[in-house]
Amino acid sequence: MAAGEMQEVRSGVLVTAAGAGLVAAIVGGVVWGLIVRWSDYEVGFVAWGIGFVVGSAVVLGARDRRGLPLQVLAVVLALAGIVLGKYLAFVWIGQDELGKSGFELPVFSSDTVDLFWDLRSDIWGGWDLLWVGLAVVTAFRIPQPERQPPAEESAAEPSATPPPADE
Repeated sequence: MAAGEMQEVRSGVLVTAAGAGLVAAIVGGVVWGLIVRWSDYEVGFVAWGIGFVVGSAVVLGARDRRGLPLQVLAVVLALAGIVLGKYLAFVWIGQDELGKSGFELPVFSSDTVDLFWDLRSDIWGGWDLLWVGLAVVTAFRIPQPERQPPAEESAAEPSATPPPADE
């Protein structure tokens, strides 16, 4: 297969890549949530890191195969990891604050999810758009097929400088 051509992605490879990417997204989301909880500061570039880790995990799980299905998979899983991180940060910070007043905020509750959704304009800001955008681009580019000109074409191309003229 020539460089730059799409590789066929078989279902077994796709499942393995999805599993590796999902694990990376979950770990990335949990780590980001913990960073926010421990530092009381949302370090936005961690979202970018989630895109990088998920894209790399998808390629690793696909055994170095690349192509559009793996790119889409990496983007979707990176976004899921970022949303998970924002959600866990929201819950854990909320638990710390509400715990002082004697209230509980369960992690796995439809009421907590509804509250997260209702407060989305307070949770997501303009900077998030930057970091999520960088994460999406990174997750998309890592499983992108490599584009290199074939060796025969590059050798057959004329040189940029014209040959010397005979006088």
